[in-house]
Amino acid sequence: MIMITRKLFQEDVYKKDCISTIAEVHGTGTREDPFLLVLDETVFFPEGGGQPCDLGTIENVPVVNVFEKDGVIFHGLQPLHILEKTDSNSQKNDWKPGDKVSCNLDWKRRFSHMQRHCGEHILSGIFFSECGGVNRGFHMGSDYMTIDIDVQEITWEAAERIEMLTNEAIWANLPVSVRYFDNPSEAEHLPLRKALAIDEDISIVCVGDESNPADCVACCGTHPNTSGQVGLLKILKLENYKGMTRVYFKAGEEALEDYRNKHRILTDLNLKYSSDDNNLLDKIRAQDEKNKEIRQELYLMKNTLKDKAVSEIFNEYGIAAAEPTTKVFSVTETGLLIREYPYFHANDLITITKALTEIYGSSTSSSKRNTAKTSDIGGKNYPLFVLVSTRENTIILASNGAHDCGKIVKDNAHIWRGKGGGNANSARALFPTREDLECYVTFIKQAYRLPEAER
Repeated sequence: MIMITRKLFQEDVYKKDCISTIAEVHGTGTREDPFLLVLDETVFFPEGGGQPCDLGTIENVPVVNVFEKDGVIFHGLQPLHILEKTDSNSQKNDWKPGDKVSCNLDWKRRFSHMQRHCGEHILSGIFFSECGGVNRGFHMGSDYMTIDIDVQEITWEAAERIEMLTNEAIWANLPVSVRYFDNPSEAEHLPLRKALAIDEDISIVCVGDESNPADCVACCGTHPNTSGQVGLLKILKLENYKGMTRVYFKAGEEALEDYRNKHRILTDLNLKYSSDDNNLLDKIRAQDEKNKEIRQELYLMKNTLKDKAVSEIFNEYGIAAAEPTTKVFSVTETGLLIREYPYFHANDLITITKALTEIYGSSTSSSKRNTAKTSDIGGKNYPLFVLVSTRENTIILASNGAHDCGKIVKDNAHIWRGKGGGNANSARALFPTREDLECYVTFIKQAYRLPEAER
């Protein structure tokens, strides 16, 4: 004989606790096979109708999941291995049929679900009455709710009007009733916004008078007995979804907390921009324009510095020594050039090395090429460029392939906790500290300068 659990939440949605009798015990309490208790009656709402399940405790042991199957409600308990790490007084592994147990709801969670679910009903009902849009999907997440209205395009102005009508229905403190029917024919006289999709155990939620309700629809969830307890509903955004409009919104205490959070952000922004709610956007736009000008100036200045860096390196290596504006970390014999830049990012150095390799790797002759210190820049004496970004503890290597940059990084950088990679022509290595960076630079100076016979 199947044990049908008595659903106390259908009799009194405000009942927060009860003393129940264990009818069945399933599971062993492990992570893979947690305890599942079947009770003769329960205050715990199981997951259903788009609403998450209630949580709470049974004999002070946390209830972590509640679900219904064939009229039987199963109460999943927290596994023993978790209880052992938390409160040893909550441990219990001797559940037996016939035992009386104390059940206590997490009321804050339950009431939040009641507020949110009732808010969804009113919003869906107003969408239906105002634009004929039927709710084809409902999701109650931890941070927000969504409904999918079968209207392809809903303007934000229309949504705001529907939002206001929804809140007016909330503030009217309309009665919320739930009626139960054994078959569809008994409920056909009600002004349902959706046709019934079930044949038995039918529960109809009605917000307002049945002659002109804000909403009337089949639902198995929990709701307050008046709409005023919803408090507030706020639509967050609209998006196209499978030819419908998905509406994101919040209701109840969740909506109030969302307002509080955004008010804190708005207050901080007003302080930052020396503004108030009325001119904040103007102040931000003006600041954005200034920032745009500054970014453009920075871009031009940075490009000028990068061009100057290329010119200085070429003069140092190819024509004549220039008066450098950057620190020369080390310029060794022909074949290796190392420079340190405290103000460039790694990507800036890559831009510089690309320009250098274009100059030094070119096969065409030029006046600069003819005055280079090395007689064979494109051959074995082609320089290994080592550019260092001290602000990011990063080294960029570049070569024409005569020095395998990727191999230099792969074979050696890890010794000083460096990470990176690349190919024969270009590679980078990032180090956790300045000390590791300098050790690697010292290694390169010693290992990759040209032998005396090749200078």
